[in-house]
Amino acid sequence: MPERAWRKTRLADAMAQDDLRARARAAVATGPLCDACLGRLFAEVDTGLANEQRGRTIRQALGAPPPTETCALCHNLFDAVDEWLVRARQALAGWEFATFAASSHADPAVAQREAALWDRAGGDLAEPYKQAFNRRLGIALYKATGHDIDLVHPDVWVVAHHATGKVTLRIEPLLVRSRYRKLVRGIPQCRWRSWPTSVQQIIGDPILAATEGRDHVFHGCGREDTDVRCLGERPFVLEVARPRRRFLDWAALAQTINRSGQVEVTGLEPCRRPEVARLKSARPEKTYRALVRLAEDADEAQLARLAELVGTIAQRTPQRVLRRRADRVRRRRVCSLEWKRLGPRDVELVVRARAGTYIKELINGDDGRTHPSVAEVLGTAAACAELDVLAVHIDDP
Repeated sequence: MPERAWRKTRLADAMAQDDLRARARAAVATGPLCDACLGRLFAEVDTGLANEQRGRTIRQALGAPPPTETCALCHNLFDAVDEWLVRARQALAGWEFATFAASSHADPAVAQREAALWDRAGGDLAEPYKQAFNRRLGIALYKATGHDIDLVHPDVWVVAHHATGKVTLRIEPLLVRSRYRKLVRGIPQCRWRSWPTSVQQIIGDPILAATEGRDHVFHGCGREDTDVRCLGERPFVLEVARPRRRFLDWAALAQTINRSGQVEVTGLEPCRRPEVARLKSARPEKTYRALVRLAEDADEAQLARLAELVGTIAQRTPQRVLRRRADRVRRRRVCSLEWKRLGPRDVELVVRARAGTYIKELINGDDGRTHPSVAEVLGTAAACAELDVLAVHIDDP
């Protein structure tokens, strides 16, 4: 019978099959087996039963007595779940978490004995001992603590080491999403040894202190240069390693951060790991405001030539980032451009462009590496005196 077909077959009926009865007898003949280990051997049969109940049913079908000696396979591991529960709760003391998952490191000796049993009695319908133990411990922890089980993105992994009898924890990072505005120039987005502070530190340090965590990592949806303000809201995720506290007053933390006068955040809240991937893969358009200084006077008629910049431009990797970027030509798109003459040689530009467009080089031309550029269409040297990000259009369709 196909393996899947056994799942809805009553175990008593399955034990009437000569093949399964022979396999069960072979298993019992290997030595004393607890009901859990005997039942695990046929875990894919009548899946509504617990392994212990399945083991007792198999014994009854075979007319075999219950075991009176230590299980030759697990050494009565499944009878000691309550003891493991005590160790797990001791390990979890002092850690805040909403969800958990139970896992374990197998005892190589038990795994070897299990493999030998499967070789003799067949393992195609069996459940590995480690998987069964994890489920038992997880259910026990759920009943004892009331915390939910999450096998995909738990806050903490409870790890049972079967060979040593110890329980350790693997604390998953706390991920916090929000949007920031950088109100001043002269600070980088991420911490850097040559800068006294950064957007990451202004946001991350208060959160790290509140969580009693180990460190933090900053994941931004793009970044602005150190000398550029970000007046529009830029999404980010802060990742805190080994947080002891997770249930925080996010509104109060936002107020603490905003009192810096350098960075403001809005909508601080916990999130899941996929949010980081979403931010990293996003390619939103951005709107910039630039103060342009020209080497020569320009009147309104000359400035009208700036309309030529709307559309596709070619940008070779800027000289200022060559040390960390491949030297190649990239096609970028300027979606819109508005200008305002502030003086004979001063112009304000508002530019909306696709992700990856270098606005400073769009203005100065970078010795011809960006084509066309403000400098090229106006026929005079141009420099970006100030630059602000006005909007990150991540929510636009």
